[in-house]
Amino acid sequence: MRNFKINMSIAFKNIKRFQHCDRGLLFSLAMLGVCGCVQAQTPAPTEAVSSACDPREGLYELHGWCTSLNYGASYTYQSAQNSGAGFPVIVNKNGTVSSAKSSDSASAYAGLQMTRHSDLGDITATGSASWSKATDDGTQNGSAYVSGWSLGFDGLTVGYTGTLMSFWSGDFLSAANAPQRATNSVVYEYDGIKNSSIAIGLESNLPTTPQTQTGPTSFDFSNPVYTLRWLHSSDEITFFVAGLLRKADYSDSPSQTTTRTGWVESVGVTMPMAFVAEGDSFSTQWTRASDASSYLGTNVDWTSYQQSVATSGPTTGWSAVSSFHHVWSEQFESNIYSSYVTVAVNFPVKRVESSTVNSGINLFWRPKKNLRLGIEFEKITGSVSSPGIPDVSVDSSVGILSMAYDFN
Repeated sequence: MRNFKINMSIAFKNIKRFQHCDRGLLFSLAMLGVCGCVQAQTPAPTEAVSSACDPREGLYELHGWCTSLNYGASYTYQSAQNSGAGFPVIVNKNGTVSSAKSSDSASAYAGLQMTRHSDLGDITATGSASWSKATDDGTQNGSAYVSGWSLGFDGLTVGYTGTLMSFWSGDFLSAANAPQRATNSVVYEYDGIKNSSIAIGLESNLPTTPQTQTGPTSFDFSNPVYTLRWLHSSDEITFFVAGLLRKADYSDSPSQTTTRTGWVESVGVTMPMAFVAEGDSFSTQWTRASDASSYLGTNVDWTSYQQSVATSGPTTGWSAVSSFHHVWSEQFESNIYSSYVTVAVNFPVKRVESSTVNSGINLFWRPKKNLRLGIEFEKITGSVSSPGIPDVSVDSSVGILSMAYDFN
């Protein structure tokens, strides 16, 4: 039977890293008067778990459950060269944006993973919670929230996890444009094929208004998103192909009464680069979407604005992200990435196009096993264009310092 284990430590670092608003679209949406932000979270990857609870691996038996608890804290300082056409480019770790020249952010996380073995298969349960406080986040003492949960049995998983469209996962302090939507979902994965698995999923609705409730407590499947993924994994290469269909409902729009079929297609590849150095790797993902722009990594779904903003055709776009990971030694490692996203919106009067390029490079140092210090430099460029309107552009740089401690 299928065995599961959630690497919660990696998961919660990814969850914090990808809670962001898309910088490139912030200024373009603000110009159009429809700026919105949705926090995104990345779920933990799954891997095989031993049938024995080994304390050396941080696993302990609790009333028949193999249990692990992970928790840690981090601090991040960001400084921007400029605010890019007057719009904020600093995105805090809790997803809020700051128009200041610098920002401080503190966060803490805790995650629990439990596995119980039976003759019928493995039962798994996971849960995670986070706290964060950042400059200009609108809170006095920060905010705490449930960041994920799941229940699994023999290939079937239910919970607040990441979409099947997620594949690329780079080790960066800043935010790249890649499919990272977190959602309540029901997923079944069949792994009876050598080195491959096929997964089908039912994900909760995309927002239909800017005020629609999202997050772990939203269980609206009245207009679900249907997803399908094939994943091939071997020592030489990991290959990913995924797609989805959804109904884009514009029936409440002020100037149109129609529905369209939204779709997304995505491919990705990750491969080791041992010929450069042991532990090096390269990863890339390319995605194309129609009436499902939130899956491009923009965190903005134009369907949520159709209550007040009409379109005369589908909202289309594509995104790409690539990264390279290099290991210098047991204590030092680096990453470099570049991502691109473009979205075109067909309004009744004219067509508006937005494009953004995010690039970054970093260096991490582990003076101790549980302590990691990092420095990162990010470059952000973008533009918004429309016939008859002067182009709006952004060209900014952000420097980031971080310190993270894992208490396990």
